Amino acid sequence: MLVWPILSSLIMIFLLIIPGFFFKKRDILSEEQNSGINSIVVNITWPCLVIDAMQMEFSMEILKDCSFILIVCLIVFAVLLLISFPFAKLIRLSKSKQYLTVFMLLFANTGFIGIPVIRALYGNDAIFYAAIIELINDVLIFTIGIMMIQMSAGASLRINFRQFLNPGLIGVIIGLLLFLLRVELPDVIGGSIEMIGNATTPLTMFVIGFQLGGLKLKDVVSDWQVYAVCFVKLLIVPLLALVLLKLWVGEFSLLEKVLIIDFAMPIAAVSAIFSQQYKGETAFATKSVLLSTVLSLITIPVFAIIMEL
Repeated sequence: MLVWPILSSLIMIFLLIIPGFFFKKRDILSEEQNSGINSIVVNITWPCLVIDAMQMEFSMEILKDCSFILIVCLIVFAVLLLISFPFAKLIRLSKSKQYLTVFMLLFANTGFIGIPVIRALYGNDAIFYAAIIELINDVLIFTIGIMMIQMSAGASLRINFRQFLNPGLIGVIIGLLLFLLRVELPDVIGGSIEMIGNATTPLTMFVIGFQLGGLKLKDVVSDWQVYAVCFVKLLIVPLLALVLLKLWVGEFSLLEKVLIIDFAMPIAAVSAIFSQQYKGETAFATKSVLLSTVLSLITIPVFAIIMEL
């Protein structure tokens, strides 16, 4: 197991922040135009990314693996829900930041960063598992996650079907139905969806870079609450998953390794995207996404190496 494939994948993705940062500093792009890019990501490219990731051959063995992944994810998420609110109160966050912190501790960047890193680490055979984790992540993001973001932004919370029927969840439903019905999209359609989905990572990192361009460096590095959130996200969360799986299965197979590495991913970039969309604590979310992404250059290789010992 080489550390460099992990580091190179993370560095490559992290460098995509630079254009957005430059555009903000030079006033090349307005806030309104950046919001337009944000809307493209949420409403078009991300759903296509999910649909493309779910284009795989159906089998009963895959369904068994999916069940295992789902159980593990739900157990870890349940534990995180129990500890997130007390933790947020312990570090004296405002109520709006408490809900945002719960979102950030629950959801990692399993798609934009996770899938490329998993591919670099374990090859194409591991992408399926990463896609299933992304599927579960997306379902929870566009249901429980959206509620957390709305509460963080002080928006009125109305629980109804229409609220949950958003482009991201629609993409999840379409991808899952195609998988279960064993439908392979024609090349002309599937290829177009893949191309659109591939735009998600650079556009998302551009938006984050643009948001960072409006922050002062000292505000990022001096916020101890952001460090506390990153500590739990990058160390406690994957450690929890590692201990659970070690007690459950003993030796780690490819499936368990993908699960643990995905739990070690930095805070989901959509924390900043959604915070901007709902006019919530965007600065806090952006700082947390940036710092966790930088620190994950250290923590992800650590967990990858631990599993090989």
